[in-house]
Amino acid sequence: MRGFSVFLLFSLFTLLSCNDGDIITVSLDFDKNLDLCGNTESDNYVIYDIKTDPNESLTLLFPSNSNTDRIFNPEESPYSYELSISSTVRFNYRTYDNDPAGLICQEIPSSEVSIIEDYLASGGKVVTQSTFTDDDQDGIPSENEDLNGNGNLEDDDSDGDSIPNYKDFDDDGDNVSTRLEKPDPNSDGNLDDSQDTDNDGIPDYLDTDDDNDGLITRHEDENLNGNLQDDFADGSVIARYLDNNATESFVYEVINSNVFTRTILVEFSIINTNLEIINTDFIDLGIFTSSLTIED
Repeated sequence: MRGFSVFLLFSLFTLLSCNDGDIITVSLDFDKNLDLCGNTESDNYVIYDIKTDPNESLTLLFPSNSNTDRIFNPEESPYSYELSISSTVRFNYRTYDNDPAGLICQEIPSSEVSIIEDYLASGGKVVTQSTFTDDDQDGIPSENEDLNGNGNLEDDDSDGDSIPNYKDFDDDGDNVSTRLEKPDPNSDGNLDDSQDTDNDGIPDYLDTDDDNDGLITRHEDENLNGNLQDDFADGSVIARYLDNNATESFVYEVINSNVFTRTILVEFSIINTNLEIINTDFIDLGIFTSSLTIED
């Protein structure tokens, strides 16, 4: 059920004007770093920007449905979507007598803040553009995972698991994550000093037999739990997969699931709107940023 209730939904959307008939204009010097309340289980999304000197807000309310859900979780990049301002898509500029954070998106609105002026846009259009970037957070910048140097990150797949290296947190598929195999020990972006335990010219993060003992790394998992860090031969302080004296095989064919991070940027613009207090036909509302953890 979509059961999201916020104070914003119950406010009176009243368009105010000056007594002398003059148009009031304001300077929209908001930081354009947008916040969000609402999700796929809510009735509505609310995108907003607030400031406290003076106390003001810009709020955009629109229904949560299968179309608008894709704004925040697009299947392709870039993804564009437009909404017409209406009775269900509302854009407001408001002023307050205290910090507006006490009202926006609060289930129980603060009694210490009230709306002074409330301007509701009539007509116009909301334009959104969503883009995303994926990264496996493995300590290697994505641009350095273009192994064939053709500018296409999608066709670099060292272990042949159909997951390109820039989204594969275990590039060689040996069940030791790339980060743990120290591809860039000093974090300077130069992979020339990548850890190479057996000095065979293949860095550990791309080497399926890290210690060159004739056993693939994945088969040195003695307790078969998918964690190579807790397996030691008797009397050794070096994990089996890095110990070329530990040559007993423990066949383990399970590949650990892959996890990567998707960072999503959504740009919001308001065009051709009639908002009395704002004398412009284009408003760059700002950018909302979020991230998702995706497991393959």
